[in-house]
Amino acid sequence: MAKKIFPGNWVTNLSSYQGQPVVAIPGRVYYHKVGYALVDSTGGTEFDVKIPSPDKRGDDKVRADITSMVIPAGAVVYSVGLRVPDTRKNLDAGTATSGLSGTNTDTIALKDAAASAADTISTTVVSTPTIAVASGTIAPAAAKNGVVTGAVLAGAETLKVFVRNAAGNGAGSTLSSTATGGTPIICEVSYYLDDAVATTEDTHIPYNTES
Repeated sequence: MAKKIFPGNWVTNLSSYQGQPVVAIPGRVYYHKVGYALVDSTGGTEFDVKIPSPDKRGDDKVRADITSMVIPAGAVVYSVGLRVPDTRKNLDAGTATSGLSGTNTDTIALKDAAASAADTISTTVVSTPTIAVASGTIAPAAAKNGVVTGAVLAGAETLKVFVRNAAGNGAGSTLSSTATGGTPIICEVSYYLDDAVATTEDTHIPYNTES
């Protein structure tokens, strides 16, 4: 586990790559993982979520990308979301577009399994609401599922972006992208775990006086 940070030192986004937690409340460590699922020109019906390395140069990537978004067993999940971004190079010119191309009424969602119900956080399912294909594309949009009382996962879950049909009972058609380099669908999940029990480093034990 990455070194814990505390609220007074929390001045930027938590590192998804390092799995960095914050002790926002004593006894719990909070995590916020962010990555992206890349939809390219070939496309598909399910897409792995990548947590990118801080090393951005492809020819000098000392630390490899993390190729999946995994939530550990026992995590208390309270929020999950995805965003279809605007892929225009100049956001001040033209009409917002994601570059995605798909079949009308198909939907996408970030989920732990293709057949899992959408918009659910439970002990066995973690998923966002769906975003639908319309007019042959998906307009830039976001979907989020947040709950007041989180659910304790019975087992580890790996999140992916799935394309499903309108009824949600089968795979949808291929979703692809015409954007240069593809369309990165932004994915996030927030959860907490119980913190480790305090050690001798967390208290003040008098030194032994030797005679």
